[in-house]
Amino acid sequence: MLRSAAKPDERRSCKPLIKNGKYFVLPDENSTDFKALFKRLTSTGAGRPVDKSGIPQGPWTADLLAKAISEIEANQSGIELRTVQLWFQDNDKGVSSDGIRWLARIFGCDDPEATSAWQAELSAAQSRLAARRRLKRQTAEEPSKDPPDEHLPTADDDTAPPPLTALPPQTPDGAQRPFSLPRKSETFFARDSPLDLPASVFAGAVALGLSSYFLGIHSVTFGREDGVTKQAGFLWSPNWTVLFMIFMPLFFAFAGDLVVFWKKKARAQVLAASGSAESDVGWGRKVEGSATTYWAVFLICLGFAGLFQWISVRLIPLLQGGGDFAIDWGSVAIKHPETYSVHQAIAFTGFAYLYMCLCFYLFFVGLILLYTLVHDLWEIEHRPASDIADLTGISMRPVSGSCAAFFAARYAGC
Repeated sequence: MLRSAAKPDERRSCKPLIKNGKYFVLPDENSTDFKALFKRLTSTGAGRPVDKSGIPQGPWTADLLAKAISEIEANQSGIELRTVQLWFQDNDKGVSSDGIRWLARIFGCDDPEATSAWQAELSAAQSRLAARRRLKRQTAEEPSKDPPDEHLPTADDDTAPPPLTALPPQTPDGAQRPFSLPRKSETFFARDSPLDLPASVFAGAVALGLSSYFLGIHSVTFGREDGVTKQAGFLWSPNWTVLFMIFMPLFFAFAGDLVVFWKKKARAQVLAASGSAESDVGWGRKVEGSATTYWAVFLICLGFAGLFQWISVRLIPLLQGGGDFAIDWGSVAIKHPETYSVHQAIAFTGFAYLYMCLCFYLFFVGLILLYTLVHDLWEIEHRPASDIADLTGISMRPVSGSCAAFFAARYAGC
């Protein structure tokens, strides 16, 4: 027998409203898990702007929802498109607490009371999904195995990284993975704050300048035999002041910003556009693939530019107390021991050359990472049977055009 009218509770749960010019649906507080609830809300267009007739502008898509969440003022870090795509897929992956907060803002139409109600409803739906997932896992496991702790993050949640990066990498016998110079070097650039590395380099240059002031070699003048007066102070050497205080920090800020943008946002968007499910493991593999280059640069910078040059140019003349060499801030102790002692000169020049060779190594690391970034972009673009659009919606071919579009997408507002 067909019903002629809906039940009162059905009318209450499905009654649409308009809040802040957006299509609002009341929380129904039923026993639906997160996947079913999310599918219903996105298909009906809950939280989307409405037209003059009060009809929403179509259902949510992964692109539209990711863009709407990223535009929330309180969300400073945005959200990856791949994470939103996992919500739309028919799987057992849940949603993080931050994701629940942003979805509540979207479905609540920026209304405080509605947002609070949807946050409670989404949290309850996520708990039901987690309970169903645990029950499903327990039935599949052997009775002797203990069920997983519900408080521990699992690889099924969108907050858990891929299996290869979720936990510290282990070798088959349980030991930690060996030291990797490329991986350690990349972490200096791939930080959430792009100012960490430039600020550290600038602070090191300032520390050397202050040390030279306390030692009295910041400004040293002496007269040559031909009557010409020469300035040999540390602060008057542009390769120790302008280079490390201005140009090096600017380069590190630029390179670090591009690496973070590509690794945490742009790469996922390009991969999603190509239909690939590859994770950050692919980027890590490409960084590890240049291990020989990293070690070669490290040994040259530390061994030749640092240790060998310091011994031949600074240490030997200071120990011998003479020779054919130019007088500057590092060797002024030989001609003018009253300025500062030889032991102070050895210590100060040693720290200065160590700082210099480490900065040179980081400079070459930045160049290697920029090359890896461009090569990664080129490889993704030229994958067989892929038709990838760049971040601006224009075809990514040829390669020069894709790289130009990538930089334009990053610095379009600058």
